[in-house]
Amino acid sequence: MDQGTLIAYAGGYIAAVVGVFLLYLPLIIGIGLLLLLAGSVTLAVLVIKVLTVDLYRFLAREIRTPTARLHGGPGRERLVPH
Repeated sequence: MDQGTLIAYAGGYIAAVVGVFLLYLPLIIGIGLLLLLAGSVTLAVLVIKVLTVDLYRFLAREIRTPTARLHGGPGRERLVPH
């Protein structure tokens, strides 16, 4: 084999690799977009979860506080039964 044939084969292989890459490029872009979408949905679910847990804790504390005040919660003196 002479040098021209080897260069032609190498050029053919490189052209085939580039062609296959371009052929699968829409699929690669689609998978990348799906991964970005999955990440953003996960982030949104995390934010919603944090907000609901904080809201639940706030409501539980607000419901518990008046009850504790009525029944002499922590830090208040309690009546001792005789």
